[in-house]
Amino acid sequence: MNRIVQHELVKLFFFILVSFLGAAIFAPHLYAWGKDLAASHGPFLENPSFWDSPRVWLAEKCDSAKFPRYFNRALMGCALILLFPLIRSLKSADEKSNKQPLKQGINPNSQGWKDLGLGILLSAGFLTLLVGLLYQLGWVETDPDFKFTKAFQKAITPAIIVTLLEEWLFRGVLYDVIKRKLSTTKTIIGLSLFFATVHFLSPPDGAKVEDPHHALAGFEMLGLIGQKFLTAASFFGEFLTLFIVGATLAYTRHKTGKLWLAIGLHAGWIFAFKFTNRLTESTEISSKLMYNDNLMDGLLPLLALLLTAGTLFILLRKHPH
Repeated sequence: MNRIVQHELVKLFFFILVSFLGAAIFAPHLYAWGKDLAASHGPFLENPSFWDSPRVWLAEKCDSAKFPRYFNRALMGCALILLFPLIRSLKSADEKSNKQPLKQGINPNSQGWKDLGLGILLSAGFLTLLVGLLYQLGWVETDPDFKFTKAFQKAITPAIIVTLLEEWLFRGVLYDVIKRKLSTTKTIIGLSLFFATVHFLSPPDGAKVEDPHHALAGFEMLGLIGQKFLTAASFFGEFLTLFIVGATLAYTRHKTGKLWLAIGLHAGWIFAFKFTNRLTESTEISSKLMYNDNLMDGLLPLLALLLTAGTLFILLRKHPH
């Protein structure tokens, strides 16, 4: 029993579990604080600048945010707080490489920049081709309210920040730690399942709780999240897509020994996904099996992802590692 508890994948499971329980507890308090901050600074001008007044900018964001956004931020905060004890628990005292577990090398040389560019080209390129196909099929059309500058700003920030944070954590720290105990194949599969689970367990679109100020509102949100597992199409569509994304990124980490290619792929996917969400809107005539109104759900998005993964496999199959 003690051996099972000490297993790396079991510790990752408990890390997820405790993070979500913490988010359920703190989300209503964070929501109340955010709305109080918004009330003390409103009414707001449209899109106040962060540089003019960071506090007013934050207050406006709190005013417009729904409870699921507060739940996500509470989850992120709990995960970051629990990250360091998780890493310490995964270390082995007899391994020299554990002395500095948070240091992850990103090769600052010409090959690194080539890897970064290749990753962005492949991930964003195949998704761009997919969007073109969706236009030809008449399944999407250009949003009449689309503004290039606003869409670019909304896409580029998470493409940089989220990518760097997640690649450092998943394909950097956690990959190295788990690889010390498991084979390469088991490391890629286990870490990809973990990656998919973390991203799949997010509040569903349009999720609402009866009273966001109630102390149990966070646990009500957990119930709404759990319903995603009851929808087979959502589970096998979205979860499978996330797993393949994670496996592709972990495979590039294994083959190159660095994070640059994974960073490029991840950044390209996020940017294309966020930008396209503002560029297009569904015409509601698509086959839900083929395309379920977003680039993360459906057989066509899955095909684009598999083409990206297949291309990388061909390019990297003779790569030394």
